[in-house]
Amino acid sequence: METKEMKAVISKKFSKSAWILLACWVGIFVLFTALCFVLGKQKHYSPLSGYTYYELCWLGIQYGKIDSELYIDWDGFFVLIVFLNLFLLMIVPLIYLLINRRKRKLTELSADEKEIVGSYTGFIPISKITLKMPIEKIDNIAAVNSAFYWFTGKTIRIASTSGVIKIPFVVNADEVVTFLSEAIEKAKNRPVKAVAEPEKPQGDAADSLKKLAQLREAGIITEEEFNQKKSELLGKM
Repeated sequence: METKEMKAVISKKFSKSAWILLACWVGIFVLFTALCFVLGKQKHYSPLSGYTYYELCWLGIQYGKIDSELYIDWDGFFVLIVFLNLFLLMIVPLIYLLINRRKRKLTELSADEKEIVGSYTGFIPISKITLKMPIEKIDNIAAVNSAFYWFTGKTIRIASTSGVIKIPFVVNADEVVTFLSEAIEKAKNRPVKAVAEPEKPQGDAADSLKKLAQLREAGIITEEEFNQKKSELLGKM
């Protein structure tokens, strides 16, 4: 009888919604920088020096012209902190993209009617955890939408006595869950094979008969007792 198999299709790409979200994230900080030049820009006139200069209050930068030459002044430490924070906030999506790409590469899942095998990442994204579990050990399986559904897509949640395992990025999650649910049901209804009792070696019975014959010949047991014991031994063979 041919065994049915099912393999999870792991998505290698972000959905359009994820790219829109990332574009919005980057756009927020681009907008913030633009507002620094629009709303945070203030014009100042210095009577002592007699020149006009501008200040970007949010960035701590002053600039203007003195005798037709460009003048720029800033608080180096303040500017460094501002741009460092902007850089870190801008780099967060890129870091997440790299981690997510690694997770997708390590995620696998396939199953037949007897067991499921695959791999996924642990808390540390670079770590690979292998999965091999008999179907009958699965208590519950479902396809769920995680909090980061835009990035991870549908996630297969596998619950067993040893804990809960989540396999994200599964394109055909519903099909896999349906297949495994049917396999689990069959495994639970499968009749348990009776354990056959070990056969008793016939050599022991033959040796016992020889000893009984020797006892009869020596006159220790009667013919009737010999026949009775002989019948019992032959019945056990």
